[in-house]
Amino acid sequence: MAGEPGGPARPRVVAAAVVPRRHGPVIKFLGEVAAAIGRILVRPWNFRGTSFVFQIQQTGLNAVPIIVLVCFLLGGVVMQQGAQQLRNFGAETLAVDLLGILTLREVGVLLTAVMVAGRSSSAFTAQIGTMKMREEIDAMRTLGIDPIETLVVPRILALMIVLPLLVFIADMAALAGGAAMAKLYLNLDLPIYLQRLNGAVASRHFFVGLIKAPFAALIIGLVGCIEGLSVTGSAESVGTQVTTAVVKAIFLVLLLDGIFAIFLSASGF
Repeated sequence: MAGEPGGPARPRVVAAAVVPRRHGPVIKFLGEVAAAIGRILVRPWNFRGTSFVFQIQQTGLNAVPIIVLVCFLLGGVVMQQGAQQLRNFGAETLAVDLLGILTLREVGVLLTAVMVAGRSSSAFTAQIGTMKMREEIDAMRTLGIDPIETLVVPRILALMIVLPLLVFIADMAALAGGAAMAKLYLNLDLPIYLQRLNGAVASRHFFVGLIKAPFAALIIGLVGCIEGLSVTGSAESVGTQVTTAVVKAIFLVLLLDGIFAIFLSASGF
């Protein structure tokens, strides 16, 4: 500000805003979720069972039709394309081996995780973000209710339980689509198809896909809830965080699948 009229001008002092830096928000949030689960184990009566069952229905049961349809069609496409390419070598029946191993190890879990990321991660962000925008989460903290225990833990636990089940359903749907295409395109009867599939696929291929599912579910749930809690006080922020949550979840799921694929292949599993 200037000084008195005719006197020397005083220097203007501007206070710089201090912006807190966020170090490792995902790791920090994972720690908060783990601590909340620990508190629930100590005081199990605080667990929101109704919310947990509702999230199982929303993330699991309601996702079954679209997962079955997409995986059935994809299994038929993989079978047709594999048989088409292998026919040049007179080995079109090896398409059954290709479909079985590829579906159980990679396609089933990857396709399911991507679809669940698009459905559930965006839903988590929109639901929690809307509550954050309306200041409902601040009201919960004022009343002594932990938002992590109430909103985050039931969603993540439900997703970690239902995703392996959805992967199993996706595997069966893809193999059923392959069986239908094998009958139409190769005139391969179902008993012969199953016999060929049984000889080509080992149990370890099935478990490789299931091992990835809980980790993918954890990533999807964490990303969706983190982005929901990052919403500011506008509807535009909700839309932005929903888009960010879907993109981040799909990218991290693909990255996780690649890391698992390299590690398990190198270990001979």
